[in-house]
Amino acid sequence: MVSSEVYEFLFVNPGDYVMVRNDNTLENVQNGQNNYWIGQVINCIGGARNPNSWTLFQVADIDNGEIKIINADTVERILKKAEH
Repeated sequence: MVSSEVYEFLFVNPGDYVMVRNDNTLENVQNGQNNYWIGQVINCIGGARNPNSWTLFQVADIDNGEIKIINADTVERILKKAEH
C-alpha cells in the first residue's frame, strides 16, 4: 500500500520551531485549552532499532519555557527550520 501522507517529524532537527498536538486533547477541550502548542526542539532522540530515526523530541514550550519530552508523531508541522 502506497501512502501519500508526509510525516513531517521525520525531517525535524534541533532548533526547529514545531506545532505539537496535545496528547490529551479531550481533556484540554473540556477545560477550554488549545489543542496545539508551539515549541522549539532542543534535542532529537533516536529509536533503539535505528538511532537516526527520531522517536522522541526534547522541546521547550515557547509560552512558558517548560521543557517536555514528546513522542515524535505528535509533531504536526515544522513552522520554522533552524538557521545553520
